[in-house]
Amino acid sequence: MSRTATSAVALHVEAAKRLLQELEEQAETALHALGHDNSDEFLAAVAGRDDILAKLDDVVEALAHERGAGSGTPSADDPETARLLADMARAAAAALVSHEHLASQARRERDRLSNAIQRNIRPDSVANQYGLASTAKRSLTFSVTG
Repeated sequence: MSRTATSAVALHVEAAKRLLQELEEQAETALHALGHDNSDEFLAAVAGRDDILAKLDDVVEALAHERGAGSGTPSADDPETARLLADMARAAAAALVSHEHLASQARRERDRLSNAIQRNIRPDSVANQYGLASTAKRSLTFSVTG
């Protein structure tokens, strides 16, 4: 790969690494919001992640185009390009770990809320017993002697 192509790849890799770091930061923001029952902040963080993923998709597409404009064969990559791509792969792996953690916590929170809803729907036998006792017919007579 030519020196110009390697520097173009380097620019794309740095942009991708920066976006992957932002993706990890948004995952932390979403986790924080999830832990504090703040749905607006959580939804904003998820929307931010969607925006970052769209930008990352564009960067990866540009990187693929740049590599395709080179020699066309992955085996022809010079050591510098291979190092850059390995750096990007490590950043992507870290972002994937943070994503999996966020998804796991979101599932756990979803299950917690679902269980709380199910507990509220289920009849409460003690409350029903008191409810029945309070609606029992009372005597309509009035006694002066007790």
